[in-house]
Amino acid sequence: MATALAFLVVFWLLYDGICRLVGQRKNGDTIVGALTLLLVCAASWLACHWFAGRAAFLLVGAMLATSMSANVFFWIIPGQRKVVAAIKAGQPVDPVHGQRGKQRSVHNTYFTLPVLFAMLSNHYSFTYSHPQNWLVLILMMLAGAAIRQFFVLRHGYKLGRNRNPLAHAGVGVAMLLGVIVWLKPDLPPVGPASAAPVTVGYVELQPVLAQRCYSCHGAQVQMKNVRLDSPEALKQHAQAVYQQAVLSRAMPLNNATAITEAERALIRRWFEAGAPVP
Repeated sequence: MATALAFLVVFWLLYDGICRLVGQRKNGDTIVGALTLLLVCAASWLACHWFAGRAAFLLVGAMLATSMSANVFFWIIPGQRKVVAAIKAGQPVDPVHGQRGKQRSVHNTYFTLPVLFAMLSNHYSFTYSHPQNWLVLILMMLAGAAIRQFFVLRHGYKLGRNRNPLAHAGVGVAMLLGVIVWLKPDLPPVGPASAAPVTVGYVELQPVLAQRCYSCHGAQVQMKNVRLDSPEALKQHAQAVYQQAVLSRAMPLNNATAITEAERALIRRWFEAGAPVP
């Protein structure tokens, strides 16, 4: 818990320090953007190496969302108040408040889609369960930022202020498609190529489910309203069992019940045989 909270605090302090030290220099916005990108990549790598994949993705999303909120709370709103107060008092307005507010608002804009992906990723186990999940996270966030750039520039294009921003959307979509192709699961081998396929029925599969799955999907507990302790229920959720236990290997969660590779192969043979039940 302390480490997770430190991620939120330390990232904000480093990011805020970068904006303060470099933001007002020549080409400051470009330098701040590059350094922030490196900081996000480093934080994503650390999170995925220190925490389980699902927790790491959520933590990075919370980290960026916390910085977005802090930008509004510490800089954007206070700056606006100071500008309004100066105008009401008939005093000259310090332009630094507008510059800082714009800078932090721009950053919040590009953080939006990366945060959205990170916070919804727990529904898509094939992303956070990948061996290189940190790279998956970074690529998906970059794709989101590129697509966000398209939306930012689209209005200006319609007013004739900038070129057609469709290329930014194309880059983002291409990155998404590349990640999809990269994450396409490879089926694990079930045995020697020369061996005849063995049909697995409910009788052979039920003891595995009882030992590995019923603790979360049985009579006492039904996580996500999924129950597997009857032939009818198993048949109803056969596709999900195959997807989660064989393809994405996300279940059991963190392999808490120590399912073996042979047992995953058994589930695969049962499903490919038509998911037979009595």
